[in-house]
Amino acid sequence: MRGWHHGAALIVALGPLLAWVPSAGAQPMPPDPDADAERLFREGQKLLEAGRYGEACPKFEVAYRKDQQLGTLLNLAFCHKELGAVWPAWVEFKAAEVKANALHLPDRRDFALRKMAELEKSLARVVVVVPRDVELTEVLVEDRHVPEAERGVVFAAEPGDRKFSFRAKGKKAFVQLVTVVKGDQPQRLTVPPMEDELAPLAVEPSIAAPARPGLGPSSTRQRTDAMGDGSGQKTLAIVFAGLGVVGVGVGATTGIMTLTNGCTASARKEDPSGCPDDQRGRNEAAAGEMTGLISTISFAVGGASLVAAAVLYFTAPHPKSAAVGTSTRSAQSRYVWPDIGPRGAGLAGRF
Repeated sequence: MRGWHHGAALIVALGPLLAWVPSAGAQPMPPDPDADAERLFREGQKLLEAGRYGEACPKFEVAYRKDQQLGTLLNLAFCHKELGAVWPAWVEFKAAEVKANALHLPDRRDFALRKMAELEKSLARVVVVVPRDVELTEVLVEDRHVPEAERGVVFAAEPGDRKFSFRAKGKKAFVQLVTVVKGDQPQRLTVPPMEDELAPLAVEPSIAAPARPGLGPSSTRQRTDAMGDGSGQKTLAIVFAGLGVVGVGVGATTGIMTLTNGCTASARKEDPSGCPDDQRGRNEAAAGEMTGLISTISFAVGGASLVAAAVLYFTAPHPKSAAVGTSTRSAQSRYVWPDIGPRGAGLAGRF
């Protein structure tokens, strides 16, 4: 690592090119969003003067993310150069050259160009060839943006296998592994064919569809057809009828079980000797009360379902004349019947 005096001599030699902060005698500025960036810059300068590049570079890097100032970028590039990070330093000097040119600061632009020329001695040169039908917007090497590379400007890269990423307007990003080779002439890299980005599908409204929010042409038509021929209401009526039949069947079954139970209250009134006066008799009495309750509820639910089925069926709209044959056949092909057996009751049918 270089000594303190050598680092101080470098900063003095760079002079106004790297300095941007106010003089020590200036009045303190009120707190503002750039205060943290200025503090980091000052700390980075002290570390740079001391030759502690490994600690100074991160300070400048964070400060530049905060303030985007040209002076901070030049300090960062110079710090990386002294640290031995050759290619990152070249990329930062290139960005500083572009920024200085845009700000009409020729002294800082020339300084960046001189440092780039020094670093290029150990780097390869690459140029991206852009097809006419591709509007390239960005070139990245190892996920790092290379300024002006998308315009076909020659740039530097480290020799070896490098990841190149190409981004273009209206195209999917393309990633390619390139073996960069140092030579007398810039290595030409042609942008490969890039796939088009998938445009969002445009849904055109149907002219014949009614203007009702939330309903598309297909769902509106299906709902209109179902309401027009009354098939949906009739199907619901058939379901209710099936439930009603099942309810009545369950009520009848449990009712018979209750009537044949000799331990119910009514049965004991008629024949007190028909039920034993022990635990078995009490269990039979409880079972009779339960089957009686189930029978009552089942008859009520079944009756209500049958009434609802009748109302739904007989109030359903008639099929339209254009579809009488199809709708009639469809309605006639629907069957529902109760399935009552020793293991329970259910609903069977054909729809």
